[in-house]
Amino acid sequence: MTDSLGPDHSRYEQSNADVLLWQTRYRVALALLAAGVAVLLRTVGWLSVSPVASSLLGADAADWLIGLSATVYVMVVIGLHRRVQRLRRAGRALATFMMVCDLLLVFVMVFVLAPARDYDRALLVALFALQLTHVYFGRGPALLMLGATAAGYLLIVDIGVRHSADLSWPESLVTLAIFGVGAGLVTMVQSHMHERLARLLDMFARAEDGDFTASYDVSADLRPDAITHVGRVYNRMRAHLAYIVETDPLSGCLNRRGFEQQFRRELSRAARAQTELAIIDIDLDHFKQINDTYGHLAGDRVIAEAGELLRANARVGDIVARTGGEEFSILAPGSGLAGAQHLALRIVEAFRRREFGDALRIPVTASVGVVADTVTDEAIAQDLLARADEALYAAKRSGRNRVVVWSVGLAALRVGQPAVNEQGVRASGEDAGTLSGMEPPRRPTGAGTSRR
Repeated sequence: MTDSLGPDHSRYEQSNADVLLWQTRYRVALALLAAGVAVLLRTVGWLSVSPVASSLLGADAADWLIGLSATVYVMVVIGLHRRVQRLRRAGRALATFMMVCDLLLVFVMVFVLAPARDYDRALLVALFALQLTHVYFGRGPALLMLGATAAGYLLIVDIGVRHSADLSWPESLVTLAIFGVGAGLVTMVQSHMHERLARLLDMFARAEDGDFTASYDVSADLRPDAITHVGRVYNRMRAHLAYIVETDPLSGCLNRRGFEQQFRRELSRAARAQTELAIIDIDLDHFKQINDTYGHLAGDRVIAEAGELLRANARVGDIVARTGGEEFSILAPGSGLAGAQHLALRIVEAFRRREFGDALRIPVTASVGVVADTVTDEAIAQDLLARADEALYAAKRSGRNRVVVWSVGLAALRVGQPAVNEQGVRASGEDAGTLSGMEPPRRPTGAGTSRR
């Protein structure tokens, strides 16, 4: 589930919902327990109503206020539980409202049952609630709760002072200041820990999607702790995880996931700098025939050697990936059309000169499609991939074992195969693309077709 604020916000609301749901039973149990114990102690005479509450409300009304507050609180908690259970999400406002309800119950109980000189007990209870709020809902709701706690304490102190209780504003303000400084410092420390944990969670989330570019900045932790240790462990595992997740074990090249990650990254970089980007799609010709003739183990060996050949011929900074069964792609950042075409021709020639499968000496050729363009916008991504695929398709339709450079109108080759001359160059048509290459060498006996 996502919303206009993005997946992170949605995950935050889902997390809030999960916390509120499991906390419901504890809230209801604590409210009923507190109210029940208070009524029992009042009944046996071990607890008396606060003089301020008795003077303001009367003893009977104060007793009723305890039961009424607990009842209303339980009803609100159950109502919110049903709402959250139905929506499976809870925003910051809903979480904060629940925290305020907790505070109201605490202050009502303290106001009714505690002598005025002990009103600071409300701050002690609120401190525990504040820490729990910060742990489960974050800094925003915790700061709002801190403000609500201060307001509630000042309210009951004001009522006590107005009714001639044993209270003074200077002492109460000092107590509140001590509480505020202590709670504020704890909140700041916890906020810093939450921010670091959020960074780690973000890195793990990105790693789950195959992006291992981010690392935890251990040097920024001036006072190392358990979170720092987790960050160090992640950094040690990052390269290993990236290799496992993004690398094709057979060819030693990137797999499709790794290629897509690198493509998005290089595309974004090229769009910022307005530079060129080239894609070279490679397909091993008649690969099914190799499997049928020599067996799948030999086919695997050909794939491994093909990956080795492509990495050896690629330039520094080029990204080589196996994107399908016998299909490879090379991403060439900063390369224009001339450079990409030159690389593609070198690759085709390297396949022609080499025999694969060690002692089997299997001849393998490759069809190659090339596209290059200046990246002005990341929206060009799918267009570049489609053009590279069209160029590769044209190379295969034109006789394989050659390079086709994409140009406007090349997709027309899907409907009919053009005539080619003895050098493998299309004989006519301005916009059908540029083909270069030689006729493929003699293949093993038997019919075979490529997967594409």
